[in-house]
Amino acid sequence: MQFTKIALAAAVTLVAAQAQAATVYLAGASATSANYRSALTSLCSGTATTYTNTSDTNKFAVKCSVNFTGIPGVDAVSFNVSGGSFTAVTTSAGNATDVFVDVAAANPNTALTAARKSEGGFLDIDAAAFPASELANAGLSAAPATSAASFSQVFGVAVSPDLYTALQAAQGLTGCGVDSLTQACQPSITKAQYTSIVSDAFNTAKQDINAILGVGAAGDKLTVCRRVSTSGTQASSNQYFLNAYIGGDGAAAGALAPADQATYGADSGLPSYEVAEGAGTGNARTCLSNAGYAVGVLSLENYPDLTTRSGGQRADRKWRYVKINGVAAYDGNEAVAGKSTASAKAGKYDFWFTSQKYGHTANGTAVVNAIDAKLGTVDLNGLFGNSLSAAKRGSNTSPVTFE
Repeated sequence: MQFTKIALAAAVTLVAAQAQAATVYLAGASATSANYRSALTSLCSGTATTYTNTSDTNKFAVKCSVNFTGIPGVDAVSFNVSGGSFTAVTTSAGNATDVFVDVAAANPNTALTAARKSEGGFLDIDAAAFPASELANAGLSAAPATSAASFSQVFGVAVSPDLYTALQAAQGLTGCGVDSLTQACQPSITKAQYTSIVSDAFNTAKQDINAILGVGAAGDKLTVCRRVSTSGTQASSNQYFLNAYIGGDGAAAGALAPADQATYGADSGLPSYEVAEGAGTGNARTCLSNAGYAVGVLSLENYPDLTTRSGGQRADRKWRYVKINGVAAYDGNEAVAGKSTASAKAGKYDFWFTSQKYGHTANGTAVVNAIDAKLGTVDLNGLFGNSLSAAKRGSNTSPVTFE
């Protein structure tokens, strides 16, 4: 009988402790969000359940039936990555708030919390790479210091199906079509061409797609599918193509301003060029999947569908990757683990950055460190652990070197 009382007391204690387990709320980068789910699922020694908001897939959570391994007192992590990388800082250290999947609700797929603070998150690039205006909007006089994560994210230039086949034809890639995704069939855009397209300056790229890319005719519309300025993908694009971070002190250092929707939106009166901005990666994928000529940047964890996909081609997966300066990152093979990282790790392709992490609370720091530790040892779609790569960056403003 004594044993029964002891066992019952222990069980009650365990249940009470589990009931008090905390949910950690994280914001930030959407580019690597699928990999957060994978890392947390592997950290759950019990049953892991993923909830995704039915109205916005950028809001999701992973709930574990026990506390996550190595994260005492935490059994759920709820993410809101709809605003992009910089929200890891603005909703924790800054004055912004946001809503998150409510894992305690009867139906977490439809329920959201009240507006609240986050506890940090991941960024695709350093917080200092974001515009000073975004810092001011968040009530911050300076960017909080972020720490280098142990993994890096590869990015690529993606184009609409119509632009993909037009570029193939213009570049003499015979025997290739919209479903020809091999590196041999991928057309190429130069870094200088893309810079001209996405810079704010009113130039030939805004007026004549044929003059800049050799396809279509003058007056045909070219749409840039970009992310909002708080997006890490957008900050990475600005850094790589426009020298925005390195040249952050002005044009004398080579910095170029990015074209945005405020200047070149649908109502700009310019029929040959438009900028469409979206909060999340899904918005950019949808924009790039539309008919017509469109171009933008995506992280390489995203992959397109063939038109012959079993079950049908998904509406936001019709776009295709192109080479940059003749070098491909996307390898066209979804069946292989760790796809689209080989050329970056070999130092042949340099549009990648070391991800950053930021924890604003003790629990937030513990969770981002635990996810980081998992992702630092893996080779996932478009993401590689830095220890697995011969190519290195001392910082995100450094050129690629080799060890």
